[in-house]
Amino acid sequence: MINFFRKIRQNLLSEGKTGKPALSAGRYLKYAIGEIILVVIGILIALQINNWNEEQKKEIKKQDYYVQLLDDLNSDIISTEYTIEEFSRHQKEYSDYLSLYDHEGLTPATAYEQISRLSLISTPPIFNTNTIESLQSSGDIGLIPSLIRNKLMNLRSIQNLTIQRFDATDNGQRGITQKLSSLLGATTLPKRLDNQPKMKEFLHIDENLRELILVYEGIHRWKNVSQLETIDRLETMQKEIDTIIDLISKEIKE
Repeated sequence: MINFFRKIRQNLLSEGKTGKPALSAGRYLKYAIGEIILVVIGILIALQINNWNEEQKKEIKKQDYYVQLLDDLNSDIISTEYTIEEFSRHQKEYSDYLSLYDHEGLTPATAYEQISRLSLISTPPIFNTNTIESLQSSGDIGLIPSLIRNKLMNLRSIQNLTIQRFDATDNGQRGITQKLSSLLGATTLPKRLDNQPKMKEFLHIDENLRELILVYEGIHRWKNVSQLETIDRLETMQKEIDTIIDLISKEIKE
């Protein structure tokens, strides 16, 4: 199309140079229209090229986000698996302790010895949210296809709820643990007192077994509920992450 109008323009100019009669009004109008059309077409082509360049920039940015999201999600898979394994191990140890009550003859000293061996600490779940937060704060979240975007938002909601619930139950456990400190001091103290008979007699920790067992029971009950709830959410999260990873992998260009 452009070559066609250029040919017309060149013919008209050629006529003028060879001494042919001045351009008639019709020919001049044709020439002017041709010039206008050429300019419009040039502008449209320039806009199209500019739009193409902008789309290319967006695509490059989107691909970069995909790579970052995959890094975050794969890291979350590893961390959630570690947390599930840790909490499951604690659940098994707690279950073994509870099984002591299935048999007759359990003494306070044995109950205290076994429950005091259980870990008091739960590693809080941590998630890699840098990329999703960057997408939201920058407004680039719109670059991500709606299906993936909605699943990322749902995953973020599950992560927030998991952290909030863990913190809530952890606060409940922490309140009881403070009571344990007032009765026992440090959890390592009874072991240290084995070589210190005078200190052991003075502190009379063995006389507090009733309160100590009850406090330990309260702590581990809170911990058990928190961990069971967290494991359930983390397993749901893993399924969501697997789905999102699969969707993003299909969008990545080699």
